[in-house]
Amino acid sequence: MDDHKTAFFREKRKVYYLTFILMAVTIGIFWTWRVYFYPFESTEDATIQANDMSISPVIAGQITEMKVEEGSVVQPGDLLFAVDDTLLKIQREKVVAALQHVQDEAHVQSIRRNLALDTFKRAQTEFEAGVISSEMFQQAEKNLEMAQAALESILSLIEVQAADLQFIEKQIQLAKVRAPAAGVVGKIWHTPGEVVASGQTTLTLFDLANVWVEAKIEETKISSIRLGDPVTLTVDAYPHLNLKGIVVVVGAAAASQFALIPANNTSGNFTKVTQRVPLKIAFKISDDNSDIYLRPGMSVKVKIRAR
Repeated sequence: MDDHKTAFFREKRKVYYLTFILMAVTIGIFWTWRVYFYPFESTEDATIQANDMSISPVIAGQITEMKVEEGSVVQPGDLLFAVDDTLLKIQREKVVAALQHVQDEAHVQSIRRNLALDTFKRAQTEFEAGVISSEMFQQAEKNLEMAQAALESILSLIEVQAADLQFIEKQIQLAKVRAPAAGVVGKIWHTPGEVVASGQTTLTLFDLANVWVEAKIEETKISSIRLGDPVTLTVDAYPHLNLKGIVVVVGAAAASQFALIPANNTSGNFTKVTQRVPLKIAFKISDDNSDIYLRPGMSVKVKIRAR
């Protein structure tokens, strides 16, 4: 009897062992399939991107000084470069002198208006007393109106001159070009001594606090990609480092639609070319890898886990 019980428990134990082994093998096969054979899309047509700012002067002129170098880190409000403001300062002196002259004229005209007002009040009293004629009274009234109109005209001219002075002061202030936001100087296009026009790009800033990967995926693969798909990124500069990211934007049009010279088939010959759709992939750098050097334009290998 005991032998039968012992044999039964041995058989039962074997079943448990076999069940556990089958479950472990099944889990291992599923994990291997999930990691190595689960559908994914990949491309090497990907680069690191960042917000770039083209910095240009508002006023035209010769660059007198460049305060930064390529690679300099700047904060909002830092002086980048200055444009010659000598002529603007001369104009400011002229406007200040003209404003002072008009203010003096306004003071003199104010005195004339007050005299005309006193004359009018005296003429009014004398007219009511019958001392002067109505023509003399009307003449005094007209003189007062003319003096008042002249004073108002000069006061308006003062406002114009003050506005001109404010405009020139603003131009002098804009002659010193400052950083609109924090970033890194990526490229300096013009050096001191060169003359730049208003709006002409003088240097380029990159906001390295906000970088992402732009990948161009073939249109034949785009059907299996969704927003939020996990992505594995490998930067060519760090081939042994894998970064994790997700798809945050799927392009609204193929990359060819934004070409400077779009394809125009007017000859009647047509060659079908697989188009590429841009993807924006967001990623974060862990604290352990915070010292890696990621810059716009670096090549990246992208592996998207399709769902």
